[in-house]
Amino acid sequence: MTVALKDLGRAADDCGLHTLWVADHLIQADLAAKATDPMLEAYSILCFLSAVTSRVRLGAMVSPVTFRAPALLIKTVTTLDVLSGGRAWLGLGAGYQADEAAAIGLPLPPAGERFRLLEETLRLACAVWNGDSPLSHPAPVSRPPILIGGAGEQRTLRLMAAFAARCATLRSYGMDHVVVITRGRPVTPRDVELVAQAPGLIS
Repeated sequence: MTVALKDLGRAADDCGLHTLWVADHLIQADLAAKATDPMLEAYSILCFLSAVTSRVRLGAMVSPVTFRAPALLIKTVTTLDVLSGGRAWLGLGAGYQADEAAAIGLPLPPAGERFRLLEETLRLACAVWNGDSPLSHPAPVSRPPILIGGAGEQRTLRLMAAFAARCATLRSYGMDHVVVITRGRPVTPRDVELVAQAPGLIS
């Protein structure tokens, strides 16, 4: 497995990809895989990849805010940025997979609480990377850009406009949903570039 990860990282570096993303799940969640197939922890993978790459940026698409305390997550991403020489992204989402949460004994609060936690985590990231937190030492090498995953036209879009450099929609919504989100962009505080995920497409 380590050889495959090393080969993947070096191939991404060599072929000119901008960012290498890994899924953040604690158990196998790929619908095409078996439940017993291996699933490594996302930030451990990313730190490993940072040691075998030199150019490509690294991120998790996306980390549910229900998996880790906000302070731990931001410190982890900052550490990745330092170790990689400034190549980390912060990918965040409110979380939605009830089956995964139940299987590993993690709570999945109601949507309103998850979005409150998502906004809290985003604000903490800004405070830490602005130097306004006890967690600000060390500072990141290069302030990690933020990607927010989701498809909601109210809460998610507002957070994307306020905090995100990129966003990712769920592939199950397809291109029609991307059009809906794009239509809302002129009324947001600032423009948001949309990254659409579709089967067979790498952005």
